[in-house]
Amino acid sequence: MEVPVFIFTGFIDSGKTTLLRDTLESPDFKAYRNLIIVCEEGDEEYDEEFLKKNHAFAVYVNSKEELKASYLKALNRQYEPDQIMIEYNGTWEMNVIMDCRLPAGWEINGVYSVADGSTAGGYLANMRQMYMEQFAASGLIIFNRCDEGFDRAKVRRLLKTFNPMAQLIFEKPDGEMYDPASEPLPYDLNADIIEIEDIDYGTWYADSLDRPENYYNKTLRFTAQLYRGVELEHGQIVPGRFIMTCCEADIRFMGHLCDYKGNMPFKQRDWVIVTVKFDYKYIPAYGQKAPLLHLIDIKPAEKPEIDPVFF
Repeated sequence: MEVPVFIFTGFIDSGKTTLLRDTLESPDFKAYRNLIIVCEEGDEEYDEEFLKKNHAFAVYVNSKEELKASYLKALNRQYEPDQIMIEYNGTWEMNVIMDCRLPAGWEINGVYSVADGSTAGGYLANMRQMYMEQFAASGLIIFNRCDEGFDRAKVRRLLKTFNPMAQLIFEKPDGEMYDPASEPLPYDLNADIIEIEDIDYGTWYADSLDRPENYYNKTLRFTAQLYRGVELEHGQIVPGRFIMTCCEADIRFMGHLCDYKGNMPFKQRDWVIVTVKFDYKYIPAYGQKAPLLHLIDIKPAEKPEIDPVFF
């Protein structure tokens, strides 16, 4: 029988205990026998009333040297847990737990990271390697206590480059989540030519569908692969990218129809850099209004390091 292991990481007082407690109190978790392995004691603790209410037991690890296979195996025998919640020490290397030989049946099902937006700038400036290392394996990264001056676009870009598949959430100091649509775009909409970097293609593609008015009649440049399917008419191509939405099983080619004049010297799947003008109009093949690109220039390109891209 599989025993799921959930790892919560972050520097001290970042809010990981609060996240773990909230998770444990959800109906999907509290019905099971839970073992909490605490690798760092912060301001919040797990009192007996909380543990009893949530069918949980808490044990405390004082050093990373304790966190080894024999210790975890002994815990498994003593508590016979259905689920494991590890409140990990943000200053310990992630490979201590990720490479540890777990007891039979234990499987890491998720890594969740929490960061304090009010101190993130200092950590990134002075302890970047240690600070970023905890985010490497995270499926979810929450930045809390982010005031209006917090540069969410810069942090998102940094983290997406480091861990493209992570889901990022930014919270205000009062705990309310920022609307993702309110985040500044990672490129200049007022530039003569809007340069779309590889890491930002997914952001641009989604925004161009949600808010095509942002791009109407504007000139853009990006690296793409060409699609030249038989259903396209002469003078039509689709410059796009393969985008991974959640996992390797969910990778799809996404791009907008583009018209061109003259000859097209590039073949299916060729890598190119295109300069296009953005239009939004009724397209008969789609039966509705949709983005339409008009090709201005096309040049050969090398395959980018970032492929596929991500939302």
